[in-house]
Amino acid sequence: MTQIELEEKRKKMVYSLLFVIIGQVGFITLIVLFALVWGGVWLDNYFGTKPVITFVLSLAGIPLSVFLMFVASRRALAKFTEQYEAEKKKNSA
Repeated sequence: MTQIELEEKRKKMVYSLLFVIIGQVGFITLIVLFALVWGGVWLDNYFGTKPVITFVLSLAGIPLSVFLMFVASRRALAKFTEQYEAEKKKNSA
């Protein structure tokens, strides 16, 4: 492969990585916040503490979502780096 073809392939891999990371981040955030709000509402109804537990769990969901986004992004980036290095090694051989 020529250098131009390698660069084009690399760009496609980067766009794919960004698409995967954005999808994972959105899905993780949605699931975490939905689960914590739903759990908070259920616990508030069970204990009769109307908005307290829901509010606390909603606030706790923000750093949890950020942490899980960080973990998912690192995994996707590691996988991308592995694929890129394998492709680079295959094309240089």
